[in-house]
Amino acid sequence: MDLKNKYKYARAFVVLVAALITLILNIKFKREIIHSLIIMLIVIIVFYIISTIAIKLIDKIRTMDTKVEQVDEENDDENQDENQENNN
Repeated sequence: MDLKNKYKYARAFVVLVAALITLILNIKFKREIIHSLIIMLIVIIVFYIISTIAIKLIDKIRTMDTKVEQVDEENDDENQDENQENNN
């Protein structure tokens, strides 16, 4: 499964949850609408950036794990070939 499809909605989910929490806190503290919207905009931008960085890091880590597994498999194949040649 492609990573982009797997985490397709993760960024939007993180941003919307952060915006919802901000909205609830703004209502609880009875902030003015303009002040509330400015805070909401800042929260959305910050969490969009954070979630984008997190998804790229996850992609990089998963790619590294795949490369390590491929290298391990190649080394195992080479070791088996060498063992067979030594036995003959």
